[in-house]
Amino acid sequence: MPAPPAGVAEDAEDLTGSIPDIESLKVEWHQFLEAVARADHSVLSAHLNSCEPVSCTGRGVLTVSCCRKFSYEELQQELPALQKELAAFYRLPLNLRLVYDAEKDACTKEKTVFTLFDELSRSNSVVQFIIREFGGELIY
Repeated sequence: MPAPPAGVAEDAEDLTGSIPDIESLKVEWHQFLEAVARADHSVLSAHLNSCEPVSCTGRGVLTVSCCRKFSYEELQQELPALQKELAAFYRLPLNLRLVYDAEKDACTKEKTVFTLFDELSRSNSVVQFIIREFGGELIY
């Protein structure tokens, strides 16, 4: 089996060594958001505020989780511009991968008073006792 060209193996090792771990990237995430806002991408910056970096591979693929579907869809459309901003800010050959987190989206949706009362009557044992023993109900 022929050996790979010398430059290919060295480049792969150099890339793996130069990519920081996810914690290092998270430290500068808010500065990245500010840099995007200053670069006339204030709308993208606002969408990125609902996102967070979750992982980074040794090959430079940064996975960012979006907890709002609308933001995820908007960012997907601007992915090339975002990748340029990301690579320029971190000065690394990073590729951006966006993922949508539906569980977080459900948790962050604004709840109405009726929804909150319904959840309270289902989860709180004191409220359940009052309803059961005295025939009460929560009203707003």
